[in-house]
Amino acid sequence: MKEDFNRLRLKHHGDPTMMHHILQLECRSKTASKLPETLRCENFSFPSLAVAEMATSDAIARLHTDLIAAGSNVLDMTFGLGIDAFHFASKAAHVTALEYNHDTYTTGKANIQALGIQNLSLIEGDSISWLKDNNRCFEIIFIDPARRDNAGRHFALKDCQPDIIPIMPLLLSRCRRLIVKASPMLDIKKTIEESGISCDIMTIGTVKECKELVLVIDNHEGYAENQPSRLSTSCLTVGQEPFRFTPEEELQAVPAYALPEKGGFLLEPYPAVMKGGGMKLLSARYDVDRLHPNTNLFTTRSLPTSFPGEYFSILEVLPFDKKTVKRFSANYPHINVAVRNFPLSAPQLAAKLKIREGGNCMAFGTTGPDGQKLLVVTSMGLPCGQKN
Repeated sequence: MKEDFNRLRLKHHGDPTMMHHILQLECRSKTASKLPETLRCENFSFPSLAVAEMATSDAIARLHTDLIAAGSNVLDMTFGLGIDAFHFASKAAHVTALEYNHDTYTTGKANIQALGIQNLSLIEGDSISWLKDNNRCFEIIFIDPARRDNAGRHFALKDCQPDIIPIMPLLLSRCRRLIVKASPMLDIKKTIEESGISCDIMTIGTVKECKELVLVIDNHEGYAENQPSRLSTSCLTVGQEPFRFTPEEELQAVPAYALPEKGGFLLEPYPAVMKGGGMKLLSARYDVDRLHPNTNLFTTRSLPTSFPGEYFSILEVLPFDKKTVKRFSANYPHINVAVRNFPLSAPQLAAKLKIREGGNCMAFGTTGPDGQKLLVVTSMGLPCGQKN
């Protein structure tokens, strides 16, 4: 039975010990799936629900840790709950971390001790001021600017705290590699233009959601000499093979187009792959056909084993016309609905077809190579390489 934490707070209102206990129970409940490693520590605690919700998952922190060399000295400028710093410490020679919120800092100090981490120093204070006042250099600087405040959510780098754009020269003067974690909502091209620096891009997510955009800036030539450009893109999905490419590879790729057919397969790239782009290259590299230049769906008769996405077995391909709409619910009264490059939203399509969502099939409203609107009826998807 799921605990009603608000009811518990009302019941124990005025008892600070119980309120703290309820906070810990709620935070553990809400982070159980994303922090399975960290929460093995029974004495691990949370400063607030907001910090718990904004924390990096263990799985994604491991991907961040892959970006640092063993034995590095690392500066984490935005400690928060500390998940990234804890994972960095498993590989780095030493990690220095900054946290400006007193309660979060105090909880972090206790967690470092509870986890038994010896090579992590947590400092209370503003990280930018600290960096200006301390003439220290690091192999790695990691920064995750806060995207939430009392005004709501923010996405542009300039609206987050700290704003890294004006301090980019300072950051790059103190490290060999700068890692900037940003919102998955950012436009990649605009983000690179705003940063004013050559960088590699990482899009990171799960099989269902793109979680973040990461800029990786290697400081070989110095800030002033670099020209804003996108060096390469790595699309990383937790538990799956990465998809990596350069802008030149995407520019030179020649995609194939085809209409999906009954008995074939419909392929949908993982969200982090769609965010990263490279859709023409996906067609060429994996020998699959794209449905349309603006449709991020692919089709094939032979299922590839390593395509970075899900596959759906095609049951029917129907024209989206009055005849199909009229008869559709008789054949598929319960079916899930998705739209890709289609004039209706998924709820609008479900209402028009007069169906209830559910069951083991998925109907994609989409656009074919000649611009024709289609309904592609499929069985539910699985990661490519995984069989029923």
